[in-house]
Formats: sequence, C-alpha cells, structure tokens
Amino acid sequence: MKVVALVSGGKDSCYAMMKCIEYGHEIVALANLMPADDSVDELDSFMYQTVGHQIIASYAECMGLPLFRRRIQGSTRHQTLNYKTTPGDEVEDMFVLLNEVKRQIPSITAVSSGAIASDYQRLRVESVCSRLGLVSLAYLWKQDQSLLLHEMITNRIWAITVKVAAIGLVPSKHLGKGIAFLNTHLHKLKELYGINVCGEGGEYETLTLDCPLFGNARIVLDEFQIVLHSPGSIASVGVIHPLAFHLENKETAISLIEVRDDIIYISRTKKDNIFSICCWLQDSCKNSAGSHEDLATVLKHIESQLTGYGFRMGACPRVWGKLILKFLWQSDNSKNVLHVQSISSWAPSCIGPYSQATLHKEILHMAGQLGLDPATMTLCNEGPSAELEQALENSEAVANVFNCSISTSTIVFTIYCSANTPLPERLEIQEKQDCFLEQMRLLQLEYGSKCKILYPIFLYVLVPDLPKRASVEVKPILFVPEDTETAWHDSCIQKCVVSGKICAVILSITEDHVAKIGSESLGVNEKDVDRHNSVSKGNMERVSRFCVYLLDKGIIENGFSWEDTMNLRIYFPTNSGIQMETLSLLFKNAMNELAEMDQRVQIGKEPIF
Repeated sequence: MKVVALVSGGKDSCYAMMKCIEYGHEIVALANLMPADDSVDELDSFMYQTVGHQIIASYAECMGLPLFRRRIQGSTRHQTLNYKTTPGDEVEDMFVLLNEVKRQIPSITAVSSGAIASDYQRLRVESVCSRLGLVSLAYLWKQDQSLLLHEMITNRIWAITVKVAAIGLVPSKHLGKGIAFLNTHLHKLKELYGINVCGEGGEYETLTLDCPLFGNARIVLDEFQIVLHSPGSIASVGVIHPLAFHLENKETAISLIEVRDDIIYISRTKKDNIFSICCWLQDSCKNSAGSHEDLATVLKHIESQLTGYGFRMGACPRVWGKLILKFLWQSDNSKNVLHVQSISSWAPSCIGPYSQATLHKEILHMAGQLGLDPATMTLCNEGPSAELEQALENSEAVANVFNCSISTSTIVFTIYCSANTPLPERLEIQEKQDCFLEQMRLLQLEYGSKCKILYPIFLYVLVPDLPKRASVEVKPILFVPEDTETAWHDSCIQKCVVSGKICAVILSITEDHVAKIGSESLGVNEKDVDRHNSVSKGNMERVSRFCVYLLDKGIIENGFSWEDTMNLRIYFPTNSGIQMETLSLLFKNAMNELAEMDQRVQIGKEPIF
C-alpha cells in the first residue's frame, strides 16, 4: 500500500515508517500537525507532540518526500475514550490534513502512526482513517517497550530528548541526550518508579535527527535553549526550544570516510552499550605527518561505525609517531574518568592526551604506568626492577582513588618489556612483581580489608621500545564492584499484597528521608540540607510529590489502579508547624500533577485522601 506517515518528529513515528517499509509498504508522503503560533513549543494536547516542530520542515529534504502540514486550530473537547466527530476538537485538524493529502495524492490508501500503548490516540487515528476510507497501520502497537527501544537504537535511529517530565529525569542533565545514551538510565527508572521506557506515559519526548530513512541529509542541532515549566519539583518539566540548526549532506559525509579504505581493517564487538573497536593499517606511514593521516582515517572509520548505531564521537586526541590507540566509548553517563595533569607526589601526571583511569560497568581500565617518580616525572635510575616497583606503586595510587588495590582487585596485568632490557633482567622483573604484589596483599589484610581477593593473570609483551625509553610498563585492568545497597526509597515502604485483590501500602517519611528528597531534587549534597527546617512548605511540596509518585509505582507494579483505592490517609506531626489545609493542598496539587502526566490517573472533584 501507498502510505502517508503521521510524523511528530519523535522516534516512534520514524520507526513506524521503517516497519511499514519492512512489511512491503511504500511511504509516499509525510503529514504533520503544528501549533498555530510558531513561537509556542508545546500545546496542551492529548493527541499531538509539538516540541521541536520548528525542525520538522527539514524532514521533506532529508527523506525526499512531500510534507503536508496544518496548524492546529482545535482543542481537546471530546475527552471520552471512544471518539465521536466533534466540531472544534483537535482531532478534526487531523481529518482536514489527511483529507487534503488524499485529495492531492489519490493513490494513498493507508496511514502510519507511532502509537504504542495509548488507546486514546490509536482510537482517534482509527476514527479519522475510517471516515476517509484509509487503513490505519500501527506496527508498534502493544509491542514490548524495552524491546522497541533496543530495536530503535540498533536500527540507527538517532533521536534526542526534547522534553522530560518524570521523576529521575532532570532537564539540565537529560535534555538533548540521545536515546542510546539514556537507555540504561531509563531502565533503571523503570525499576525504581515504573516509568515507560519509550515515554508512553509522557515521561519524555524525542526528536529524530537522523535515521536510515534520511537518505539525503541528517539534521544537526547547533544551538538550543532549555525552557523549564516546573523547576525545583521532583519531576521537573523541561523542553528544548531550537535556536539554530542545519542539514548535513550525507554524500559529503560518506566521501570523507572513503580515504585509504583499501588499507584499513576493522574488528568490532558490541555488548549492551559498550563498544570495542580495533583498527589497524596495512603499510602505515612511517613519518609524523603520515601518522596524522593514518589517525584521521582510523577515526573517520570509528565514527562511521558509531554513527551506524546512532551515536556520536566526542573530541579526538592528537598523535605523534607510532602508537597504540584505544577507545572506551560508552552511551550512558556511568563512566567515571580520572584525569590529573598537575605534577604532585601522588602519581605521575598524564604525559599525553589520555586519562589515568576510567571506571565503567565495574571495570577499571587503567592507563599503562611507567616507573616515573611522580614529583619529578623522571625515570628511576636503579634499573628495570626499580622501575617495575615504582610503576606498581603508581598503579596502586591510582587504584586507591577508586577504593581498591591492584593486589586484590586486578583481573589481568599486561607487562610491556622493552627489547633493550637484557633477558636476565626480564626474568627478574617477573620475580619482583610476584613478591611486591604478595607484600601488598598482606598489607591490605593487615589494614582490615574485607574485599574478595582476586588472583590476576599476567600477559608479558616484548616491544621494540617504550615511552621515555623505559624498560617496563605496567597496565592493570581491575574489577571494582558497585555498592549493592538497596535503593533508599525502599526503606520508606511497607507492603502487603494479595495478588489481584489487596494492595496495602504504608509510607513512613522521616527527617532523614526529607533531607534525601531535598538534596536529590535540588542537586545538592545531603549534608547541606537544613534538617531543622525540613518541614518548610518547599520541602513538604517535594515530599508530597515524592509520596504520590512512590505510591503510583507501588500501585502499577502490583496490577492495580488509583480507581481501586479504598482509603488513603495521611498522618503528620501536629507540632510540625505546617497547617493541615496547606498540607492538603500540597497533596492535591501533587495528585493533579500526576494526572496531567499520566492519562491513566483520573481526578474527581473530591480528593481521595
């Protein structure tokens, strides 16, 4: 069938188009509904996503398809689930738009939409299609959201967040980030609060800047402004207002990575959001200028690999002479990097464009350590064994920053020995290493270390030379387990559940909990929160939201809804200084805020608490 695709700019409508093509249909036109006022980013609409509408006009050029647009004149008038034709309703704008598309392209017989879980939206699209004699295609409908998000990422949809409105999503931190970058965090929030990982509950909205359907160009967002709607709340709402963008021609971009393609070889592995990419060049250049060309070729190919998965590379290092180039590229915000350039007595400063260590997913990747005296940055002059001992001490200093020791936490040691080191001294290096590590283990036990001791494996590599003409270089990889403490939110909750029949929940909020809630929502250290003023109106406003969202999580997880509530009582200390009327209003506002974000929640005139 020939299909007109409803596009909001989000990831879902783009992936729905890809699924249409996969099932043999042809996308022949695009249709979009936008605000009547160009300066408005977001409408109060149950039907349409409009954030980022300023960029949608570019989709026509990116895909090489006609784009039909209509300004939304109506509003939400018919609010019951099953839609009936209602003059002045925003759904009628969709009818007028699709009717015009059908008039200009009579061969169109179907409409594609990105509906995943909203009956409200699906039924309205189906109503309009029925009136126009068109078939509704909703290939994402009722699909597992975790699987859908994974498919969108692996199918190279590069979409960024343009709105966030959920607990755990912070506008200043999470707006403008790619879905691959947020994937892990979204699943963590699903476990903590029960959010929809695809944003079906209004938790976030996205704007697609590139995907396989964009055959001509990709969109580059040059500048944007973050607009906050409810700053300071636990679930702050923020949107992106685009200020400047341009299109990047794909043919030009592709031609840049075809340089010296006949001499580069690439291997790649990918697990979750972690890439390991290795490049090597046949007949690589011998001089410094040629090495720069080699590096440019390698980096372009690595960027091409990452772009294929919808990711982007950051800044690239410079290179001098022969090199080994290693990247750890991650698509979430869990990477912890140690990069110290100051000369001190702690450990050697970085002598190149790299970091001393990077911790990611409980693995500590440490840069190779030479036998440099940290304070003077000169090599030990007492021979290879002394260099080794200093290199191990330097490695231990770096490991200590991450609360671990190379003697107990190392998985593998790679020991690079210079070919300039005589064979007897190479053997001595191995003996010295074993002795030194055993002494460090005994010290760890003496100091009361309770961590599990790992006994590492060793790889010895003979190389023609090492930086600074060193005799030996030590490169450890360590296992640093995460703190497995239960989320502190769980300490607030007691639950008794009879599956499908009863869900009893008690939330107990102490002053310590109030301090934690305040510190997380304000982005400050918990120690800086004034416990004496913990029952101020501002704090109680945050507490009321926290309680409502935590109750909502418990209700959803156990298969109930707010309509099932028999009673909800709130007890508070009468000596807190806050009036009952004030507290009642705060909880009422928190419930109303939840209802605005989640269509499952219906609020009546009288409160349920």
